Amino acid sequence: MAQSPADKLVMIVDDEADVRLLIEFNIKKEGFRTVTAANGLDALAKVKLSLPDLIVLDLMMPAQSGFEFLREMQAQGHGSVPVLIATARSLDSSTVQVIRQESNVVDFFNKPFDWPRFIGVLHQRLGTQRGSPRAKERAPEWDA
Repeated sequence: MAQSPADKLVMIVDDEADVRLLIEFNIKKEGFRTVTAANGLDALAKVKLSLPDLIVLDLMMPAQSGFEFLREMQAQGHGSVPVLIATARSLDSSTVQVIRQESNVVDFFNKPFDWPRFIGVLHQRLGTQRGSPRAKERAPEWDA
């Protein structure tokens, strides 16, 4: 039986405030609880307070990149937390393959997101079911 999205905590790690807010809006609309972080260092501090069930992670950030954050999470014994990579950068296929080989990276999304696919993967990875009538509304478009 599928769990309720309200029982799951999703961490959104992105250095761009507007992107964090947009992702958070769409995840909360599905009923999930969220916590946000502006970079990897901020995220690591918040992980110590409450381990999320899934992380949406930007790769290119100041202070600590997404890849450095991934490695630090694994070093701290949190390599089982599923991570959805989000990036606006155009990466070559060999770089994408290297990132996908990380034990906790479960999917890769280019910005702007394909929202129906993103939300579907989120529910699938967390073992939850879409149930809210609001969840079927169209997600706002990216401005940038």
